[in-house]
Amino acid sequence: MKRITLLNAIIVFLFLANLCFAQDEVSINFIDVGEGDAILIQAKNNNALIDTGNLLSGPKLAEFLKKNNAVKLKYLIITHPHPDHMAGAFFIVPQFAIGEIFDNGQDLDDNEDIYRWYKRLVRSRKNYRTLKSGDTLNMDGITLNVLWPDKPNLTQSFNANSLVIMLKYKNFRCLLTGDFNNIGEKLLLKKETDLKSNIIKLGHHGYFDATSRDFLEATSPKIAIISVDKNNIRGAPSESTLN
Repeated sequence: MKRITLLNAIIVFLFLANLCFAQDEVSINFIDVGEGDAILIQAKNNNALIDTGNLLSGPKLAEFLKKNNAVKLKYLIITHPHPDHMAGAFFIVPQFAIGEIFDNGQDLDDNEDIYRWYKRLVRSRKNYRTLKSGDTLNMDGITLNVLWPDKPNLTQSFNANSLVIMLKYKNFRCLLTGDFNNIGEKLLLKKETDLKSNIIKLGHHGYFDATSRDFLEATSPKIAIISVDKNNIRGAPSESTLN
């Protein structure tokens, strides 16, 4: 892993290039998918993909996986079924060999075409199941500990129900938060879970409604990564988050 000697956290924006942190035979690739998230975890013998970006970036993501020897995925994890996190799956699932597929079990409206299609693509598969806090996935010395949510549809907020996953490898810890927002942060902090991490992928693309001061103090990262498209139409990342 890159040695971080700065006393203050540094923020990395993911609209210019792909970013990779590597140690031994493990790497974490934060992939530039524009508007959305996609994170490839590579170990000695296996790969895991967390989120798949949006529809427009789906072909780009598929090409990235092919170029980086990730045509086989042990795990595909969708933190929550918002289109900028799950729509790339329409390109990934048909093309790649996938061992197990997971999401957070969020209730979806069948009247929304993309959600109806997503359920047919992902949730109808025999290798699909939901994840909740307390679940753990293992891959070549890496553990993926699910910290949130305690059950599907825990709140009325799609974002607050995002899977929050702590990646652990030896003494290294990376917190992956999907679109986790302040509503979920407050509830998770009440559980007094150990959130200390070397790297955090900030929730909800750096919007004003996520990354509270209390949550940052609890995680205390050296590096914070914001996955967002340049000139985001909704104003992400917010000035308050950057401050």
